[in-house]
Amino acid sequence: VGNVRTKDKVARREFRLAEGDAFNASLLRRTRQRITDLEFFNNVTVNASPGSAPDRSVVTANVEERATGELTLGGGYSTDIGPLVTAGLRERNLVGTGIDAGINGILASKQSQVTFSMTDPYFLDRNLVAGFDIFHIQNTLQEVAQYNERRTGLALRLGYEFSEHLRQVWTYSLTQRSVFDVGALASIYVQDAKGSSLLSQIGQTL
Repeated sequence: VGNVRTKDKVARREFRLAEGDAFNASLLRRTRQRITDLEFFNNVTVNASPGSAPDRSVVTANVEERATGELTLGGGYSTDIGPLVTAGLRERNLVGTGIDAGINGILASKQSQVTFSMTDPYFLDRNLVAGFDIFHIQNTLQEVAQYNERRTGLALRLGYEFSEHLRQVWTYSLTQRSVFDVGALASIYVQDAKGSSLLSQIGQTL
C-alpha cells in the first residue's frame, strides 16, 4: 500500500515469506529491512492482521515513496588530465521497475569520457542481477606524452545470489583501443602500442 509509481512486484519480491508459509516474525522483520534497503521509500511498515480464518493472517506493507533521481555536477583539477567538469544523471528506480540506470560524463583539457550504465536487480523476474556499461574515452596526451588515445567498449554483468550474504557476479568486456598521432619522441612502449587493438576479457567476483 502507498506505492504510486513503483510496481507491486518490486516490493513483493523482497518478501521473505510467501502465501501459505507458516508465520515467522523474524522473516517479517527481515522483509521490512529489505524493502527499506531498496531506498525507494521514506517509511516502511510491515504489519500482520487477522485473516479469513483463525490460522491465517494478512500481511500488509505500507510504504511512502521518495524521489530516486539524482543529478550531479562537479568540477576540479587533476594532475593527470588538468581542469575538469563532471556531470551525471541517474535514476535508481526507472519507471518504477527497480532498474538502476545512469549516464556520466567528464570533460577535461586532456580527457573526455562518457559512460552509460543500466542494471536490473531481478532480470527476467529471477534471482539474477544483469547489467551493462557502454563507454567512450578520449585521451589527448600529445603535449605530455606525444600520443593520443581513444577507447570504446562494452561491459556485460550477470550475477546471482547463493544466499542473502553471498553473491557471484560474472563480467565480460570488449574494448576497442586506438593509439594515434604518435610523435617521434614518444616512448618505445607508446610506439609499440601504435594502431588499433581489441581486448576481450572475462572476470568474476564472489
